[in-house]
Amino acid sequence: MSRTRLAVATTAVVGVLWGTLTACGGDDVSSSGGSGGHKGTSGSHTPKSAPTVPDSATVLNEDQVKSALPDPGAMGGLEAVSAYVNTADGHLDCPSVQECKGKWFGSAKYALSGATHYANFEITTYSSAQDARDGMKREAGSNPALSKPTFGNESRAYTMSGGGLQGEYVTMRVGTVVATTFVEGGASEPMLTQGARMFAERITQIEAGHKATATLPQY
Repeated sequence: MSRTRLAVATTAVVGVLWGTLTACGGDDVSSSGGSGGHKGTSGSHTPKSAPTVPDSATVLNEDQVKSALPDPGAMGGLEAVSAYVNTADGHLDCPSVQECKGKWFGSAKYALSGATHYANFEITTYSSAQDARDGMKREAGSNPALSKPTFGNESRAYTMSGGGLQGEYVTMRVGTVVATTFVEGGASEPMLTQGARMFAERITQIEAGHKATATLPQY
């Protein structure tokens, strides 16, 4: 299944976008979520499933999407590459209002190592949990499955290659939101599991009307 990636923004643009967000602080994933991740060698541990989260009916607006996306302060010292929020229609995962009922689409990208190893976080908002369920099925598609914990209300882990992208993905539904964490260009763990857990917690916090405080450990 192909995916559309918009052009990478400059570091200056990233700074402008994140400057509009509420500053992130406080606990890392381990302390804020109760079953959080920890740093480790790729494949060296089997993380526990994330705790069950409420199935929220809250519909996020543009500013809440910006707050849910992990800002540089949440990323354990990793370098920001790009970040943006746009209307959802027009992406291959959400090609039109008739085919997809997504409202807002946001993306944040961070460099893990070198020039080709990246962690990506994407979010699409919907008007209802059922629309989000449909959106998750559409986005995850029928790609080969991976064995990973469950994140959010429901999730699917898989591998995907195509359109110049090769990587491991976790697509999850958190209330009325569909979120995807994926790693491309290198080893996926521990970032894939830690990142998906952190992202799910941030979305849950925003849907509950709280500040997004979930972070990664220092890298």
